[in-house]
Amino acid sequence: MTMLTSIMEILARKESLSLAQLAGEVGYSVREVEGFLNQLEHMGYIRRELLGQACGLSCDSDQASDRCEGCGFKPSKTFTFWVLTERGEQLVGSRLM
Repeated sequence: MTMLTSIMEILARKESLSLAQLAGEVGYSVREVEGFLNQLEHMGYIRRELLGQACGLSCDSDQASDRCEGCGFKPSKTFTFWVLTERGEQLVGSRLM
């Protein structure tokens, strides 16, 4: 679990890092880090947060018109951030003591 805790310790710094920057910092590929993040999310140590406005799940963007068929609005760009959950903060905090 060392790689996973390393990622969590980086996330605990609450810096805005791109996925590529995070991958570079831990020395793994972007694809591998995506897998680690999904694993940490599944285990309840981190959660995904979206910044920006996105259409609802029932909406469907039409790639040809760049408009959402469900709501009629142009979907804006969203950015994914990963943050520690309370469980993740407890684990990182106990490792730092």
